[in-house]
Amino acid sequence: MTNPMTTVADHLSIFQYYRGREYAGNRFELSPRPERFKRYHGPHVRLKTSIYKEGAGGSFASLPGTELLERILLPSFGVTSVKFHGHQSELLWSFPSAGGCYPVEVYVVVRRLGGVEPGIYSYSALQTTLYRLGDRQAAERLGPTLREADKDADLVFVLSVVPWRTCWKYSHKGYRFSLMDAGHVAANFQLVLRAMGFPFSAYTCLRPEELGSLLRPEEYEVPVAMIAVRVPPPQGAAGFPAEEPSGAPPPSGHCEPSGDPDIHLFDWEPIVEFQRKVNRSIREPSEAWLTRLTLPAEWTDYGRLLELIIGRRSSSAYSRCELRTEELLAMIDFISRLGLHSSFHLIVHGVEGLRPGLYRFADGELGCLAEGDYRETSAGLCLGQAFIRDCSVLFVFTIDASRIPEEQFSLYQQSSIDGGIMGQLIYLKSQEMGLGFSIIGGYYDQEVRDLLRLEPSHQIVCAGSWGRDAPNSANVRKNDRYIQNKPER
Repeated sequence: MTNPMTTVADHLSIFQYYRGREYAGNRFELSPRPERFKRYHGPHVRLKTSIYKEGAGGSFASLPGTELLERILLPSFGVTSVKFHGHQSELLWSFPSAGGCYPVEVYVVVRRLGGVEPGIYSYSALQTTLYRLGDRQAAERLGPTLREADKDADLVFVLSVVPWRTCWKYSHKGYRFSLMDAGHVAANFQLVLRAMGFPFSAYTCLRPEELGSLLRPEEYEVPVAMIAVRVPPPQGAAGFPAEEPSGAPPPSGHCEPSGDPDIHLFDWEPIVEFQRKVNRSIREPSEAWLTRLTLPAEWTDYGRLLELIIGRRSSSAYSRCELRTEELLAMIDFISRLGLHSSFHLIVHGVEGLRPGLYRFADGELGCLAEGDYRETSAGLCLGQAFIRDCSVLFVFTIDASRIPEEQFSLYQQSSIDGGIMGQLIYLKSQEMGLGFSIIGGYYDQEVRDLLRLEPSHQIVCAGSWGRDAPNSANVRKNDRYIQNKPER
């Protein structure tokens, strides 16, 4: 057991990297890899396995309920390809995940949707199947967890994280990575729903205990985000007809326990303490529960959005080259319009017209803090990840903890989820620009602060490498992926 944490710095220190203790407390070398997917049994609704070859014309609201769910779920939370490491294949999803651990689970709460029995469902992306966990009454009990404006939502997508999948490898830092992964998925849902013309509210703060009682989560699994959706009635209709119960309510299914005893060998107390502190600062549902990020004006066309989501990849190798100045300015403008970080830092390795060095963007201006070649320094700060040396720009996003009151401690967790949303949007923008991007969650926090001359109160939310992909990048594997998939001798 660890010593009790009493200060904000104590609570956040468990998510930071220190030289010589990068993976202290993990079970990577000691325990079998946790299962990445749940196994359900019982009543279910099976969806199609592909929508990518179908046209997206017409009104989405006029689609039958199951087809509408297909159009939302498959691109938002689906497998898009398979990558082979020679000895084992790896599924590639419509969102990135730290170390390929994929800790996110999706639940669908159906309250009113033509052709789909109201209830609570768990979505299995591998089987493209919704497994029924609760009935109409259970679905209606979701109401108190929503803002007044969303209490009549027709659909609610709840995102939870199973932190054991990432903590097994990354120790306590895995919890922060799982929050960012949830943000990546939340970004997809928001973009898809907007392209379909459905009003929604995206929550990156919520009360997990109330939701947990409805979702039957695994041990240590916790709900962290949700998207409440209003489905417009088909043209000429007053609204969706309520599903009439036909006889006895359908039975509910159940999840087969993972049966992984090693989960109890991990020291969960620091994460549990962090969660307690977060939960104590969460009040009644309000505007503050919603994401603070503004979706970009791009990608309102559903078909074009699918192309970007399906084509998204994390860069593994960059060409050591200079990007054009207008490319950097376009990305800075894009990030600024998201409204999450009014200022951020850049370590510029190669951009036409800019001397390599440390830069800060603030108040609409890009200013140089120090000139110099920081390629080796950047790679060293990011745990020695060699491909960082060849990227053209390394972005660093931070928050100033001194500006967050103690009674609003939940903002720390919310900033990680919102940071994940931003990261996924930068991925898609880079894809559109023909450039590569990889979000970076591993770095020596204090050394990054020292380099960028930041006060100790500044917490690094995430970093991101950006540049032009090397010609062989699709065949280059990151060491973490290779090592964790490597067969035991």
